[in-house]
Amino acid sequence: MNGPQDLGGQMGFGPVAPEKDEPYFHAAWERRALGVTLTAGAMGAWNIDESRHARESLHPAVYYSSSYYEIWIKALEVLLKRHGFVSQRDLEAGKAVDPAATPKR
Repeated sequence: MNGPQDLGGQMGFGPVAPEKDEPYFHAAWERRALGVTLTAGAMGAWNIDESRHARESLHPAVYYSSSYYEIWIKALEVLLKRHGFVSQRDLEAGKAVDPAATPKR
């Protein structure tokens, strides 16, 4: 079964129209999103396959309505909760509320 990340050959999306001289990042938060995602991955709690699976497992409505780096941040939230580094209460408060797991590295 194809997920939203498997657009190749799907009908209704039209041609890819690359932006001429497109920057790597369109906003400062996107640079930080990539940095925090890579840094969190360096903790050793998950591997690249689990990271990709977290992105590809987002609900299609969420995936399609999110920008590239929003997808990365939403998947990071899934991974951080799954491995006990943050809780839903932490995320809602915008700060650490509950005890967190200790990173492997």
